[in-house]
Amino acid sequence: MGSIHRSAHLDVTADEAWDFLDRYTRSEVHVFSMCRAERQEGEYRVVTLHDGTELWERNVTVDPERRRATYTVPGLNGAEHHHAEMRIEAEANGRTRLIWVTDLLPDHLAEDRADTYDTLFAELVTAINTFAPGTRR
Repeated sequence: MGSIHRSAHLDVTADEAWDFLDRYTRSEVHVFSMCRAERQEGEYRVVTLHDGTELWERNVTVDPERRRATYTVPGLNGAEHHHAEMRIEAEANGRTRLIWVTDLLPDHLAEDRADTYDTLFAELVTAINTFAPGTRR
């Protein structure tokens, strides 16, 4: 299986970073420039792209204790399999790390989409670092 791994240190506490990701799973914050809007439909985040295409991201796990969220996007751009994890880790040195891993089949999709994920990850890091707790969008 092809995988895309991204990680970065954040400028916020682990609790603040998790607060953002938790809100993200509920479509309460806007992150990605390629997206026009997000809404919640049960366990799905429905993301509308600028061209009107809707992506249905199914929340699989939202675990506040482990600061971990996983989701799948069935059939994403022809993928046989898509599963992703976003995780916040509080490190011993007081720093906070964001980890995002996406697994894809067929394998070549990971390499084909790596540049797009670089852009998305940079936007995610910026959004978390600039998020003011208690705000929406």
